[in-house]
Amino acid sequence: MRKVGYFLLVFFLISLLLGCSAQADQATQTQALPEEVESTNPNNFVSLSEGKTAANFDAQTVLIVHYHRPDGDYEPWNLWIWPSKPVSKEGARYLFEGEDSFGKYAIVKFEEKHEELGFIVRTDSWEKDISMDRFVSIPESGVAEIWVLSGVENYYTDPKNLDLSPRVNAAIMDSFDEIKVSLTVPFDTKEWEGKVHFYQVDGSDPIAMDVSDVYKTDPTDISVTSNITIKLANPISSQDVDKLYKIDIEGYVSENYVIMRNILDEEVFHYYGNDLGAVYSPAKTDFKVWSPVSSEAKVLLFHDYLDEEPYKEIPMSKNDNGVWHATMNGDLKGQYYLYEFVSYGETRRTIDIYSTALAVNSAKSAIIDLNDTDPVGWNNDTRPVLKNPEDAIVYEIHVKDFTIDESSGVPEEYRGKYLGLTVDNTQSPTGVKTGLSHLKELGVTHVHIMPIQDAGSLDETKFDEQYGWGYDPLVYNVPEGIYSTDPYDPLKRINEVKTVVKTFHENGIRVVMDVVYNHTYQVGKNSPFDQTVPYFYYRTDQSGKYTNGSGVGNEVATERFMVRKYIVDSLKYWVDEYHVDGFRFDLLGLFDKETVKTISEELHALLPDVLLYGEPWTGGGQITFGKGDQKGLEVAVFNDDVRDAIRGSVFEPEVKGFGLGAAGQQTKIKRGVVGSIEYDSTIRSWAQDPQETMNYVSNHDNHTLWDKNALALGVKPWEEELDPQTLETLKASQKFSNAMILTMQGVPFLHGGVDFARTKNGNHNPYNVLEPNVYDWNRKSEFYDIFEYYQGMIELRKAHPAFRMTNSEDIIAHIEFFELPKEYRKTVAFIIKDNANNDPWKNIVVVYNAEPESSVQITLPEGEWNLVVNENTAGTETLNVVEGTIEVSPLSAYVLYQN
Repeated sequence: MRKVGYFLLVFFLISLLLGCSAQADQATQTQALPEEVESTNPNNFVSLSEGKTAANFDAQTVLIVHYHRPDGDYEPWNLWIWPSKPVSKEGARYLFEGEDSFGKYAIVKFEEKHEELGFIVRTDSWEKDISMDRFVSIPESGVAEIWVLSGVENYYTDPKNLDLSPRVNAAIMDSFDEIKVSLTVPFDTKEWEGKVHFYQVDGSDPIAMDVSDVYKTDPTDISVTSNITIKLANPISSQDVDKLYKIDIEGYVSENYVIMRNILDEEVFHYYGNDLGAVYSPAKTDFKVWSPVSSEAKVLLFHDYLDEEPYKEIPMSKNDNGVWHATMNGDLKGQYYLYEFVSYGETRRTIDIYSTALAVNSAKSAIIDLNDTDPVGWNNDTRPVLKNPEDAIVYEIHVKDFTIDESSGVPEEYRGKYLGLTVDNTQSPTGVKTGLSHLKELGVTHVHIMPIQDAGSLDETKFDEQYGWGYDPLVYNVPEGIYSTDPYDPLKRINEVKTVVKTFHENGIRVVMDVVYNHTYQVGKNSPFDQTVPYFYYRTDQSGKYTNGSGVGNEVATERFMVRKYIVDSLKYWVDEYHVDGFRFDLLGLFDKETVKTISEELHALLPDVLLYGEPWTGGGQITFGKGDQKGLEVAVFNDDVRDAIRGSVFEPEVKGFGLGAAGQQTKIKRGVVGSIEYDSTIRSWAQDPQETMNYVSNHDNHTLWDKNALALGVKPWEEELDPQTLETLKASQKFSNAMILTMQGVPFLHGGVDFARTKNGNHNPYNVLEPNVYDWNRKSEFYDIFEYYQGMIELRKAHPAFRMTNSEDIIAHIEFFELPKEYRKTVAFIIKDNANNDPWKNIVVVYNAEPESSVQITLPEGEWNLVVNENTAGTETLNVVEGTIEVSPLSAYVLYQN
């Protein structure tokens, strides 16, 4: 057994080596472990690159990656490697094709010279060995060689320093007197005494702290386990969470400090103030940031965003709940700042997660007077009236897609940019209205703008070269700069987004922001959140590994108080400062219910008619807020049941939906008709109130409706000319599908361009490729009959509150489904009766005929009926007066009324 005194000496030396290393320049990203540490490894691992240059490998750049897994299971694991400097390029998959005494290795060659390569160890299903991206600097020889241990962030560059002894993967404090420990090799908890030690590293004298017990973390586990809990005889103080702690287990390598995780969620660390970030005035600027685990914090001031070193460092003072504060007297407007934290033995520089303005490419936080960003008349900006959520008709757009094409008629300097959304009276070469004018002509009430919060993947200086949907946020309170006419000016993008909102409001349209609070672009050194309070803002498992419920490497820990506070503060900021009217939440299924409830309560208190909706699913992780959880919260969730019923499976393009004549969908369609409430024992779903369902058939994800239907019919219009009959079938379904959506109870959602047969040339996920996403406004001329039909359906819905009932009681009382002949397996018909929701029309009959080739005869209730919607025309004007029966054409919706 190792003696305590010997351990203390070795521990102290290692701590000095690890602790005094400041965070390297961001370009380095991940440092190798200190080469000076003497190896305890008896193996002689051989370098494959010693004395060689890239030319010896017939390449310009070579990366050799050795990989070791304690479990010996290498089968599913491979490498994803990409050039990152001097120019970032797309990555590719590489296999571990060699084997040696260390494990598996890969020799990756490039024909171009690169200064830096990024790498991820992953499976083909994108499970990552560790969540953060890692980077390797390429030496003058052109060859870099590294040794990677599974689950260990830092890699080795010298094989003499390798130690394959059992390791401590992670040591985490979720309470003041317990440390959860993950090990690579099981440990016998019955024989812990004298083998397990816990220390506080305090200057030159580590302080041993008494351990009272060691036991299996999972009570159902056996005593010999890889997951153990260390119980302290005395809890640590809440004031000491910024100290450095280490564990020592005999026979195990333990290189990392103990991480403070859920312990930081204790009430003692809750901060309720509304002043985090930089609060500017001409007389002074106050800086506040929450970071309980930091032992030191500074504000670094810069005259210019390009300055590498600050002209002034301001020490910050810390209060009991972990908030650091500093005040700088004088007028700092136009200057820049970073925070510098010391935590877990590292010095970390980062932008402010509460930044309200940023330098280009988020290099530094900017100090501004937000009043300087207000457009003329901003204080008089008035939101269009929204009486009830069910009155909303939402239309999804992306800033760049919507006006980037020449056919938009937008002046070239504004195409694809924020200000492109503000240009009125534009038209295509064929004379149809485009952009803002199109939205007004169509008649939608809300424009849903895909994410415009500061994105991590986009180079704001390369508008022409860069494209992204925006679902990779870096921080949340600053607009993305790539759509600004001047990304170098921190004020400009703010002013332009406010101008967009004001312009939409002036034209009777409310603005919904698509927001992504479920994950960030990256974690670790590329995450301002991880640099501010490492490991706190994200969910991690018992081994300390970032969990991946989002499917893109990390998920935000919404259930923690200060994370929830950040999200709520951010949303309220957008409502207050930018006059935003609503939010669509990406992967709302990853949120905890208490956070959704708090968001709704806080935002409705601020803006009673705010519109809130989100995706009730995840990117592969456990659903923590699904369909049904929204009941009573004044939040809607996307109705994928209706979507799949109408269009067919989004995962199997060849599968038809009701919109193309699929049978067996009648009950699902009826559930959609009543707003997914509990109508009866069969027609019942997951909503308590119609405002809780967002009905749709297409959005930016998956194929456009036009492309999906084409593939389901076995054709590719983007590659081949269609025969007249197939073309007419596609057009009919394009109308029919959203005619159903616009006559269902709930909130309708339209994918931008669906009203003129938008295509993405069969590409179902062009998240980083511009061309398939571009709005070709010439298609509006080509499919103007479809546009007019949508325009008429929207007019009908807006004019008649019967389609917009606001509670389940009214829906049950006023909607009655027709009993149809058994052979009508593809038809749904219903009546909305007795002046529902104070509608001027006494009774309204709606028929959906999904028969692809044959008409159906529907017997109408007694009296004369005015037909206002058929297969060709929609609106409020009477097309025909009928009595007794009506013949409903294939793939069409009919609407009739009587007074």
